Amino acid sequence: MKKLTYMGVAAVIGVLLGIAFLWAASEMKERKNPLNKFDAFVYSDKGTLNWFELTSRNGKVEGKFYRQKIMEVRGEIPFIEEKTYYLTGKSTEKGYEFKVNKGSDIILLDAWISGEDLFIQKQGEEGNKVFKAVNEEELNKNEKTMQQELQIAIDQMEEKEKNRLKKLFSDLNSIYGFLYSRANDSYQLLLTINEATLEGEVAGTLLMMTNKGRGNNSYEETSYDLNGITDGLMVELFTTVDGKKTKLEGNFHEGASGFDLSFWTTNEKLQFYAVTE
Repeated sequence: MKKLTYMGVAAVIGVLLGIAFLWAASEMKERKNPLNKFDAFVYSDKGTLNWFELTSRNGKVEGKFYRQKIMEVRGEIPFIEEKTYYLTGKSTEKGYEFKVNKGSDIILLDAWISGEDLFIQKQGEEGNKVFKAVNEEELNKNEKTMQQELQIAIDQMEEKEKNRLKKLFSDLNSIYGFLYSRANDSYQLLLTINEATLEGEVAGTLLMMTNKGRGNNSYEETSYDLNGITDGLMVELFTTVDGKKTKLEGNFHEGASGFDLSFWTTNEKLQFYAVTE
């Protein structure tokens, strides 16, 4: 009886040892998987830092995709935009397929390992990017480099703004005018800048051509003097209409290519575009 008991215990121990061995072997295999060996896979370019943090088990992949980008928006101090996306994936004949969840969009990526690095190619597109395998310390160095690049962008912001304004005001003083014209409207508008100074002062003329409906040349022209201010982003102009002081306000598009502007005959802003004579 005792012999049978000992045999039973030995059998159980043998099974447990077998399970432990298989588990250990499986764990060893998973640890050797390149996706599990490194803390992250990093791709950096000037002003951007992207990286994957991934784990793989039994052919299934889970992880996150991180994106940092230095944003330089007109009129704002540069900052780092940070985004994080969850992803899932699976093993394929080529390597892996990742599904990156960007909310309303699912991005499909083909991925494969070469050496220690992770190659990423968006499905349906040519070309790929190489994400370098790094440990946590190396990842932190990359993030510190981004902070240094951000500081450089902040330091250069004032000089860039000065150069932008110089070009803008130079263009405003050389452009023939800005035209508003839309089919079926009863009028056309031509705004000319007579002077625009680096201090932000603007003077010009607004020519209003109203169709009186009496033939092709039945336009009545009315001219309004304009004075105002701009910081290169917004613009405020003042004129006199029927004896009343009237303000027109709007915003520049890209540079001096055009701007939108309020107008006293409508509640919507009108789009003016630069024109030649």
